[in-house]
Amino acid sequence: MNGLLQEIKGSLEDLFMGLSGALNMTEVMEKLSQSLEFNRVPAPWEEKAYFSKKTLVVWFADLIERCL
Repeated sequence: MNGLLQEIKGSLEDLFMGLSGALNMTEVMEKLSQSLEFNRVPAPWEEKAYFSKKTLVVWFADLIERCL
């Protein structure tokens, strides 16, 4: 679970920096942005997460419950 949380934190920090202009936007950042926009769990997160077919919002709420 810690690996998943580190992946989420790192990728969101990179995306924020890319969107604010501090970093160049990469293809990985673009795909992350599109996944968030379309309410899908990003592929890098799915690789480290438990299997689920839930939308991003429901999946993230479930993740928070699992971490508490």
